[in-house]
Amino acid sequence: MPKRKTDKAYVLDKSKHLARLNIAEAGKVVLKRGEGKMEKQFRMNCVGCGLFVFYRSEEDLEGASFIYVVDGALSTVAAETNPQDAPVPPCISNLDGGLVQVAIEVEDRAQRSAITRVNADDVRVTVAAPAARGEANNELLEFMGKVLGLRLSQMTLQRGWNNKSKLLVVS
Repeated sequence: MPKRKTDKAYVLDKSKHLARLNIAEAGKVVLKRGEGKMEKQFRMNCVGCGLFVFYRSEEDLEGASFIYVVDGALSTVAAETNPQDAPVPPCISNLDGGLVQVAIEVEDRAQRSAITRVNADDVRVTVAAPAARGEANNELLEFMGKVLGLRLSQMTLQRGWNNKSKLLVVS
């Protein structure tokens, strides 16, 4: 990820990266930069601990193209923990014959394909394609194949309990 030269903050392009932000507004700060230039920073704090995490240059968070993550504000400790220690949610279950079943709730016509939530009931996945003519199902299979590192022939999609729910069976 690129860094700014002025303060070594990581530059996150919101058009390329999907970020889930659990933050609170922390106010506006105007800083003096070299050669008499002024920089406005609209700062954001972590909701849990209240520490300064990132800032943006535009007042509107949704309209900001870039966010700047403060150097040292985040760590990779959570990403480095052993995935074997984490419990498997009930929405992912083993079937007979070595198959694995994943309960999925699909939201179509999203901006991009992404896994937006994992809880006990299901894994929520957004896809850009509309539900008409099975386009969303095809995109869901392709996306889950990329995420799980599987071929399309290793996955089947079954109907769920309503029109947005699906059961992904992986062999």
